[in-house]
Amino acid sequence: HLELVGVTHFQLIQMKDFRFSYKFKMACKEDVLKLCPNIKRKVDVVICLSTTVRNDTLQEVKEQRVSLKCRKQLRVEELEMSEDIRLEPELYESCKQDIGKHCPNVAFGNAQVIECLKENKKQLLPRCHQRVFKLQETEMMDPELDYTLMRVCKQMIKRFCTEADAKNMLQCLKQNKNSELMDPKCKQMITKRQITQNTDYRLNPVLRKACKADIPKFCQSVLNKATDDSELEGQVVSCLKLKYADQVHVSDAPSFPLQRLSPDCEDQIRVILQESALDYRLDPQLQVHCTDEISRLCAEEAAAQEQAGQVEECLKVNLLKIRNDACKKEVLNMLKESKADIFVDPVLHTACALDIKHHCAAIPPGRGRQMSCLMEALGDKRVRLQPECKKRLQDRIDMWSYAAKVAPAEGFSDLAMQVMTPPSNNYMLFMIVPGLCILLLIGLLRGCITKRIYTRTQGQQKMRYLPISS
Repeated sequence: HLELVGVTHFQLIQMKDFRFSYKFKMACKEDVLKLCPNIKRKVDVVICLSTTVRNDTLQEVKEQRVSLKCRKQLRVEELEMSEDIRLEPELYESCKQDIGKHCPNVAFGNAQVIECLKENKKQLLPRCHQRVFKLQETEMMDPELDYTLMRVCKQMIKRFCTEADAKNMLQCLKQNKNSELMDPKCKQMITKRQITQNTDYRLNPVLRKACKADIPKFCQSVLNKATDDSELEGQVVSCLKLKYADQVHVSDAPSFPLQRLSPDCEDQIRVILQESALDYRLDPQLQVHCTDEISRLCAEEAAAQEQAGQVEECLKVNLLKIRNDACKKEVLNMLKESKADIFVDPVLHTACALDIKHHCAAIPPGRGRQMSCLMEALGDKRVRLQPECKKRLQDRIDMWSYAAKVAPAEGFSDLAMQVMTPPSNNYMLFMIVPGLCILLLIGLLRGCITKRIYTRTQGQQKMRYLPISS
């Protein structure tokens, strides 16, 4: 422990004296002269080089401007700095007041102060908030720089992610989060990072890349309100989720053209929907608008140690009792999303898992296909569904019917109609209508042709009987 304090003290002095280690000097001399020529302080040089690496990574350039040998040495410096906030003078100076207010008894070292600031981010002063946001953006792009995550999940990384690339470490941990072998403390830390990622698409590099073209295309109005360093409270993710849900309510028929999400973006949104359906804390908009309603109506469910969609189900069941209009709209959106993909409704999916296997095995998931298949089975007297599945489906029909009454403008009347109409009926409708149109067209053409032939024949007959003039 004394040795660690000694190292930290030496590093702090080094920062103040602007000294560079021999290794750092040798590895980065040319890069500093080329990219950061007028900067003298070591910490500023590290920040300058790190920012260059970050921008090159974001823009997916073919060749990084910072050399490989310098990037390796830079990582050593960054890892050291991430362990103690005092090793990052600009962050420390910007957050001194907030540290005194929110983290007075938190010890320096082990990134504890930085973690404390992250947990109190909403209460931070703007200057500190901006710095913490930028720090999180960097850590999400390169999870190895997230000291707390790496420390808490060290053993789980060895167990599950030995072959994962450093930049995909968090992604790997997320994929193994619900494994029986996952350490509870690491699982808790992964959930924290997921909550952070869902507050802003810029904190989710995988989503950012997958939806690069979709975000400005479908969510420009949200982007117009954004500032560089403050969260969007999940508004972009929410916008993409609704776009994903809307794709279900327009037919796949060519006569109904629809601008869809790109396949990569659709896949990422499906993952986010499935994750947040199991844990309401991963849905920032639900958190913003429904905190009071959750405390009033679903306190017991929210207190459960293991979240498995109980809070979302409680809000759906108590839809009529919700007083806050913004919260009601969020719950209606959840219903809309669950129609798009039954996996987004974990309670219904669990209740109907056997019936999906028996009656809808050949139906691919997504775009409401499996839900429509179940509804068709529910309406078929020859089919016997599991009692729990039957009950949950009936509950959903009641909810959708209510949604159609209270929010027709949001497309719920279409939703209610589509849910009640079996897919085979829709298919028959789209097959019959074009067929009738073609027959009508053929009939009209034949009528025109027959008329013209008849007229020509009559004319010829008249010509035959005309007297020949002398």
